[in-house]
Amino acid sequence: MRPTLRLSMFRTAQVRLGSKGHIVMAQVSDKAGITPLQALSDSIASTVEKVGMSTVALRGRGRRALGCGVVWRTGMMVTVAHAFGRVPATVSVITAQQAGADATLVGTDPPTDLAVFRLPDDALPAVDRSNSAVVRPGQLAILVGRSPGADLTASVSVINRVAGAWQTWLGGHMDRLIRLDAGPHDGLSGAPVADAAGKVFGLATSGLSRSYGVVVPESTISRVVDELLAKGHVARAFLGISVQPVEVSKAPAFALRATAGKPDGAGIPEAGMPAGARSAEAGLLITSLLPGGPATQAGLLVGDIVLEVADHRAASLPELRDALAGNIGKSVHVSLIRGGSPAQVDVTVGQWPTEARAC
Repeated sequence: MRPTLRLSMFRTAQVRLGSKGHIVMAQVSDKAGITPLQALSDSIASTVEKVGMSTVALRGRGRRALGCGVVWRTGMMVTVAHAFGRVPATVSVITAQQAGADATLVGTDPPTDLAVFRLPDDALPAVDRSNSAVVRPGQLAILVGRSPGADLTASVSVINRVAGAWQTWLGGHMDRLIRLDAGPHDGLSGAPVADAAGKVFGLATSGLSRSYGVVVPESTISRVVDELLAKGHVARAFLGISVQPVEVSKAPAFALRATAGKPDGAGIPEAGMPAGARSAEAGLLITSLLPGGPATQAGLLVGDIVLEVADHRAASLPELRDALAGNIGKSVHVSLIRGGSPAQVDVTVGQWPTEARAC
């Protein structure tokens, strides 16, 4: 008979002793005989069942499978836009109880890879959500989907990387980068991603990265859903420029204008410079312009270094985006450096065209 160690009031361990009395094997269990791995497995299965109550499969014309989606709010379903190609006005929604009911398109936002549909009724519960800002690398990520045959599907991943706000290749603003250690399996693009507590912190997509699975954060989804419900589209301010962050003091044009007495050899004349140029260490170098775009029409040039927009520092893409926010259709002052000299240009901010790839 194997000796038993009592680890706590509720847990014991069956042990096997070696020839010298050392423990060589131990199996931990609680009073019901459940091991930690069994408890973890049961917990994951319970999470899949819980989130699965709000998860649907999507089917297009000709019974074509289109992945899955999740009930984000009562009567509202969210999924990924890339699964459709051209998003249809209606899709067939498959749940555990229904073979198929039509959901109506509210709107899409390809830059964030999101599409929102209105469900035919309020029968399905909205998913329980968590704050994506508290997600950490190494945490479990449980993807929950539904097959075209209405069966639940699941995959367990690990959060590979977490970082700050970023911009997708189509210009969509993501509040946070959440990357999985592998891409979603077939049929799980558009699946809700839950944490170990069973709360959803985002939506899995394979449409924003070819190498990794990316999670659209909860905060981004909620923001896009609000805009699509209010206006049918997401309005984005647009200048029509591609930019690259640069250190102003190291820009080649400044080296030619170095003033005597500057120990670093990168003297930037203070007199007459925009306020942001005196203190800013970085700016945005314009690398290309969209023909006919707002910046082109205003006279901005490739090689200009943008320092301020609408009296806001613009040393990074997030700062540029914040400076432009709320200014669609308005004329804003752009403070910049051109050929080593200060300049200022007024630009009328446009609205982002879907096919554009610039800021």
